[in-house]
Amino acid sequence: MDYNEYNAPNIPPAPNPSYIEKRSQSMAIASMAMGIAGLVLGCCIYPPIIFGSLAIIFALLSRGGEMTTSGYGKAGLILGVIAIIFGILFLIYGLFTLYVQFGGIDGYLNYVEELMENMADPSYNNPYDFYNNL
Repeated sequence: MDYNEYNAPNIPPAPNPSYIEKRSQSMAIASMAMGIAGLVLGCCIYPPIIFGSLAIIFALLSRGGEMTTSGYGKAGLILGVIAIIFGILFLIYGLFTLYVQFGGIDGYLNYVEELMENMADPSYNNPYDFYNNL
């Protein structure tokens, strides 16, 4: 057994902790950025769900092997959950509005078809009489 000058056994050097910390910090910042993007796009249906999911994944990855999460990671996790909730609420609101106003998807498709038929061709006699034909 080899001993160094302090009579301690030779232990291989530990991995560079700064690399692990930098990687965790980058994931935490990415998590927070995805959470903010999810909240900013909260009025849409699908982007908040996508960005919120990414925020949660990055927040969990920022932990590395530790049991604690940094401040940015916690913020990203909370913002991601809020963004997913907003996305689901807007999806439910959109479906509810669709059923209340049009009686379902079939009613909405019939409404769109009627609009397309009314806007099909302007009058051949007067091409500028398009808006009066509606």
